[in-house]
Amino acid sequence: MLHLGTFLAVAVVLSAAAPPDGISHNFIELDLSPEEAQKYLNSPPFTEPKLSGRIATNPLVRYDDPRFRSAEAGPTLGHYWRNGHEIENPEDFVEEVYDAVQYHGQDGLGAYAYGYETPESAKVENRIRSGDVTGSYTFKGDNDELIKVRYWSDSEGFHQEDNIPKVVLKPVEEAEDVREARLAHEKAWQEAAAAARQNPDPLGEYYNNYNQQYDFQPAASELSDAVVAAPGQAREAKAYYNPQGQLPSYPSSPKPDKYEEPEPTGPPRGFFYKIQYPVSITVPKNPEDRVPSNYGRAVQQSSK
Repeated sequence: MLHLGTFLAVAVVLSAAAPPDGISHNFIELDLSPEEAQKYLNSPPFTEPKLSGRIATNPLVRYDDPRFRSAEAGPTLGHYWRNGHEIENPEDFVEEVYDAVQYHGQDGLGAYAYGYETPESAKVENRIRSGDVTGSYTFKGDNDELIKVRYWSDSEGFHQEDNIPKVVLKPVEEAEDVREARLAHEKAWQEAAAAARQNPDPLGEYYNNYNQQYDFQPAASELSDAVVAAPGQAREAKAYYNPQGQLPSYPSSPKPDKYEEPEPTGPPRGFFYKIQYPVSITVPKNPEDRVPSNYGRAVQQSSK
């Protein structure tokens, strides 16, 4: 797979000013005026998300296979991995190749547009200068069900429409043994509360009188923002600070001024790029093993 940073570096050198209509090749345009950038934002490569199409299916070719350097081999060669384990039986898998694409542009004045298409998900989003946002995305759900979502944000808030299956909430049905245990607990709690109202805890009044008689002060460790003296200096610190023995709190050290990045200068500038590249996915030949619930299974070595 072509590395994105490498591609962008090459695209800067090779790209020429392309018309905004009919964008069909890889390119990048930098340092555009807001008006020039808007031409691309108004005419992106695609405006509806769809999953990228499969363009090839290749066998897995290991480094020790005679076909390793042949035209039959796909983009990935040598060792293959799935679920964190190396695939020991590559003959039971194939490499599917998809044509992925992505684009992104900004005009420097708050407007932007971006989108991507991959085998598993796709999305587009657009923002105009006033701040309104519109977008949509799609992805594969359970059993390869295609989930589609459309959303928009305006002065009235965020809105969404989708085909996600709705969950119908049902009241919880309480089992008979659970009901009996709940009623017994509630009865015991009510009896305990009634007894407490008739006979309050006598120890509470005793402890209150005891604390008032000896005028106990809170421990230094319980004081908010207090400094606790060392054990050998506790008596001396108590007499030094105040007669009650409460240690003073100290103001926190001043915080440094918040660093603020300087505002950019110069006129606003925009950009727009679009890249298309192959994406490879290793999948089992057996359709039953492609069920999402089976993807977490450990890979078993072939018995052949």
